[in-house]
Amino acid sequence: RILSAHSAAPGGSSRRSVSPRSGSSTHAPAHASRAMSAALATAPMASARATASAFARRSGRASAARGTSASVPGRRPSLARRAAAVDVIEVEEDDEVSPTDSIDDDDLPFDLDEYKAVVKLLVTFQEPDWVNPWSNKTAQRSTGSGCVIRRHDKGGGGVILTAAHVVANATFIQVQLANSPEKHVGKVVSVLHEVDLALVEVQEGLEDVEPVPLPLGKEVRLPKLREKVYVLGFPVGGNDLSITEGVVSRIEVQSYSHSHARALAVTVDAAINSGNSGGPVLSQTTGGLVGVAFQGYAGSSVENQGHMVPAPVVDRFLRGWEADKDAAQKEPRLPSLGVHLQLLNSPSLRKFLKMRDGQTGVMVTHVEHGSSAEGTLQSGDVLMEVDGVKLANDGSSVFLGQRLAMVAILQARFIGDEVPIKLLRDGEEMTKVVTLKALRQLVPRGQYDIRPPFVLVGGLLFQPLSLEYLQSWGGDLKDAPTHLVEEYYDGISGPDKKEVVVLSQVLSDDVNVGFTFDSVGLDYVASVNNQPVADMEAFVEALRKGVHGADEFITLEVTRGNVRNVVVLEVAKLKEADELIQERYQIPTRHSVHFRDIHEK
Repeated sequence: RILSAHSAAPGGSSRRSVSPRSGSSTHAPAHASRAMSAALATAPMASARATASAFARRSGRASAARGTSASVPGRRPSLARRAAAVDVIEVEEDDEVSPTDSIDDDDLPFDLDEYKAVVKLLVTFQEPDWVNPWSNKTAQRSTGSGCVIRRHDKGGGGVILTAAHVVANATFIQVQLANSPEKHVGKVVSVLHEVDLALVEVQEGLEDVEPVPLPLGKEVRLPKLREKVYVLGFPVGGNDLSITEGVVSRIEVQSYSHSHARALAVTVDAAINSGNSGGPVLSQTTGGLVGVAFQGYAGSSVENQGHMVPAPVVDRFLRGWEADKDAAQKEPRLPSLGVHLQLLNSPSLRKFLKMRDGQTGVMVTHVEHGSSAEGTLQSGDVLMEVDGVKLANDGSSVFLGQRLAMVAILQARFIGDEVPIKLLRDGEEMTKVVTLKALRQLVPRGQYDIRPPFVLVGGLLFQPLSLEYLQSWGGDLKDAPTHLVEEYYDGISGPDKKEVVVLSQVLSDDVNVGFTFDSVGLDYVASVNNQPVADMEAFVEALRKGVHGADEFITLEVTRGNVRNVVVLEVAKLKEADELIQERYQIPTRHSVHFRDIHEK
């Protein structure tokens, strides 16, 4: 028996859907859009603010009961929470499966009964514990969909395209063809969490599978509005291939619930249910891939609305994967300008900026430290063209045949690419060339397949602030500490502030008596021995210098914004105390793999 996710628990009690990588239900707060604009802005702030607060998120993965592994039908991030009646599905695995005859497939460009390119992925995953970062949460199981896009020349192996959230934090992956009892071990070979795409490789089992046709070159395009498409996959954990049909209803830059990033996406009115994630969306006319299903809306006011990663984004991901094998090595992450932008819908503001009739664009209000634009663009610049594409006063542009937000232009490029930008500075037109970099956010979000960085010294646990840590108070962040939430939404990075280092726990011991969690817990570190702390790496190095230096004390200045406190640790007592605290609290290591022990010279 498989219990459908997002259902009520047996006995009539309501089961709450869980946020991606979290055990709590989530809503996108009304001011979540501020995080989008601070996510830096390859898209205008107003565009971001109009998007994120519209819907709350729900996930297609339900957490396993503590102490056990639970089978969960799919991990499909979506954008609302709901409760429904219990949905119990009997799944029987017979040696022979009869072909389905319940679908009218006269207009299908393929034979559904013999179609083998769509596969089911059975994934065991284990998330890190962001509160106790030296440990993991209980392992869980989920299912998703994918499609074979390539067969190896020798053997029965090949490559499968799926959604990144299906295989995020995976410890073991199996691949199963439709109507087949055989399962084959797979491994992730490439992933781009920002646009929710991943590739899984298997070494056998695909001998008789014809890969899904991929568009190439000029065939790579966005679908047209009202174009008919088919969504294939294995919703709710079933073993039979399912197909739903619909039409394209919207093409725009949207928020990806898996990564909390904004990127190009396509809305279709075909149902995308739990377990569909990662499945192909195929064209009615060609049978070729036009997208990958990745999330859907759910709620009383929204019906049959799903989203797919469109073909141009998929093509860019696959080209990056191919180039990664060559000397050029194009990093798979998405590039960003790293600027905050203001729209220029005001005629008075355009006149103030000395813009002439016919000139349009958006104004730079802030340039992030270490970003692509640092040293090239400056506050007050009016960006008029990016990579040869003209920008409107609302920040949109005509790209790929559609009017889209500026972010779509940049995300078609790779990190390291040089992009020309035509701008207006003090009334003078000029062109600057920007070398694209990945965005480094002050407060990271959408982190998967990594271990949380941390260091424990004198019973004080320090770690960088992240959305994953904040979500330990609940996915909507309404119960999270206000001063930390403000850093997430409005924090600005600089040379002396690249990360927010948080004092997240106080493990009581003689060495830290008087510094209780109530008094200094959840403060973030401003300085060590009067030296500013830019990030975790600088913080740990400062601790090391203090331990091996001549000073008797290590002085930490911690703050909650305008309120500052001082924490003092006696160097002579630290090494013995750290060993005792590690044993007393049964902590396997005093630091993450990112750092060396501070007591080592």
